Amino acid sequence: MAARAAIGLAVSAALVVAMLGTATRGFSALTTDTARALAVAATPVTVPAIGLLDMHGAAHTVRDDRRSTIVDFIYTRCVTVCSALGGVYQSLQAEIRARGLESQVRLLSVSFDPVWDTPKRLGPYADMMHADPAIWTIATVADSNALPAVLQAFGVRVIDDGVNGFVHNAALHVVDPDGRLVAILP
Repeated sequence: MAARAAIGLAVSAALVVAMLGTATRGFSALTTDTARALAVAATPVTVPAIGLLDMHGAAHTVRDDRRSTIVDFIYTRCVTVCSALGGVYQSLQAEIRARGLESQVRLLSVSFDPVWDTPKRLGPYADMMHADPAIWTIATVADSNALPAVLQAFGVRVIDDGVNGFVHNAALHVVDPDGRLVAILP
């Protein structure tokens, strides 16, 4: 009986190790976000051409022009991670301007809270963030039914916290001019 238990335990342990090895890309990633970043770096992902509405109500997609796009996902009521990302984008915007890269790189913040974050609410948020629309667009999905596909394409997980907020992962997603997600930077 003890031998059977030991064999069962050994088989179970081997299965757990195999599952962990697969989930962490050969133990090279400690989190699913890192594993996703490694996977995208190895095999870029074409992002869907989902319709977006910006802070002025104008239509966009992630692949609007021939510039590389750095994409983050936010919601305007967030006072933690999203505010920090806004600060990062302010710095990136200044750096893009200082280096004269406006024709090569743009910033895009996409809200995953389309019910609250309408273009009418995105405008004041953009003003508060000092977003230059020539460099930084703040938008939401034009059709909330498209949101799951966008989040899945970028590997973003969003969980309603039940008190008008969300728990979500945060990263900068680099989309090349051909519309491929080529890097995820935590």
